[in-house]
Amino acid sequence: MQQAIQIQTVINEAMVKDAPGLLPLLGHRVQMIAIDLEPEAPAKARPKITLEQFLATRLKRPKGVAPVTLEDMEKAIVRGAVDGNL
Repeated sequence: MQQAIQIQTVINEAMVKDAPGLLPLLGHRVQMIAIDLEPEAPAKARPKITLEQFLATRLKRPKGVAPVTLEDMEKAIVRGAVDGNL
């Protein structure tokens, strides 16, 4: 069975922050309707990992991108400091 809710509200800044598409309606009184599109579909559970597992994962570089060395990082820091782009 499909479920739906209907509310009337005034669009405020907090709502626009969460859903930028509502910006043209800022300050307007609106009627909002939410419909459950897949009431029968169970949510897919993502495997949970520990903080240690998350921190231990390595990012995979795109093909053709060389690894960044400590020297590269130091040069970028110096270049940013000289250019004022910190």
